Amino acid sequence: MADSDAPRSALRTAVEGVADCELDDAYDAADPPPGEGTRGGHMLVDLADVLRRAGVAVEEVDGWQYRSRGGAGFPASGPVAIIVHHTASGRGGDGRRDVQFLTFDCAVKPMANLYLDRSGRWWVCAAGATNTNGKGGPLGPLPRHSANSRVLGIEAGNDGVGEPWPDVMQDSYVAGVAALATAYRIDSAHVYAHHEWAPGRKVDPAGPSRFGAVNAHASWDMGRFRAAVAARRVAPTTAAAAPVPQAAPVAPPAPPPPRAAPAPAAPPPAPPRPTGATYVVRPNDSWWSIAAAVLGDPARTWVGLARANGGAERVLHPGDVLALPTTATRPPPVPGVPPFPGEARQGHRGGVVAAWQQALIGAGVIRDTGGNRDGYYGPGLAGAVRRLQASWGWSDADGVAGPHTWSRLHGGP
Repeated sequence: MADSDAPRSALRTAVEGVADCELDDAYDAADPPPGEGTRGGHMLVDLADVLRRAGVAVEEVDGWQYRSRGGAGFPASGPVAIIVHHTASGRGGDGRRDVQFLTFDCAVKPMANLYLDRSGRWWVCAAGATNTNGKGGPLGPLPRHSANSRVLGIEAGNDGVGEPWPDVMQDSYVAGVAALATAYRIDSAHVYAHHEWAPGRKVDPAGPSRFGAVNAHASWDMGRFRAAVAARRVAPTTAAAAPVPQAAPVAPPAPPPPRAAPAPAAPPPAPPRPTGATYVVRPNDSWWSIAAAVLGDPARTWVGLARANGGAERVLHPGDVLALPTTATRPPPVPGVPPFPGEARQGHRGGVVAAWQQALIGAGVIRDTGGNRDGYYGPGLAGAVRRLQASWGWSDADGVAGPHTWSRLHGGP
């Protein structure tokens, strides 16, 4: 997607203590112990729409709807706070190169739900929880060391060592955060800076801006930023409340005739009944990834899948058996493309992987050897799929064998 100069620059600056990309940033005290599954299944699949309604420019990174830290979404109630950051990367990394690093290359990927470039454009990177806050707190509704699983994280392009923030970028930062806080019912008081969550460890966001500075690093005065966000949130309501002049007083209307008692509300529809088909939860599965793998069109089908199995707030554990609802079916097959066997990724074993191996051997992507027919999705197979995806010009080549890769492998779109 991009050369590595900008990522190296970002990482070098970060490890000197200016901003992000530390292993501690992936820590969350609320995570379950290893082997006990993931927590939370709610994905913010409307992120792009929320921002577009705010009137800002938006770019969607392929696969963002099912990307998250360790397969974990948010709790059913959604995020409870927003934390803003800067990347500590130079101007040469602005846009796609920063996004590549944050989403695919960093050791703690994905580092943020959203990235704001210097032109004021928002990049949507991940719908689930991300690894950009790490140890810190407690702060407001956030328990100590437990922000990643509860926070909407935003990175913004700035070197963090004195680069001025363009006006268009500051305007967009305020507009976007205000829209997100409103959409997800987050109080403006719960919009924080990384330096507030982890004082002494982090300084971002920092640099010359209209929000002032609170220390020698020029870390933003978040009181000013929160005030700007709050003002942006109430501005449309204030404008709509302006009085409308009346030409002349009018007589009050006659009282309406008595109304009949309303009919009792119809009971809510019953959840879809399973057909008998089931799915066994694997490590790092989420509602979205399961729907994508076995039902297709996850934006439409994951809610029905969750509802048929106890609701989106249910914690998924490896080995759990889920019922597949009748109302969430696969999309129509593409002519000439064999039925999709299911998603496979590094570490998976079994018949789905074997089906992928056979298809890749048939297409000449991998050699026909015993090791390539063992039903194990190892690093070699992941690398072969990643190179195949890159050969098609895909900017998000990740080595995950999903429905789009299957279709393209067999001559589909």
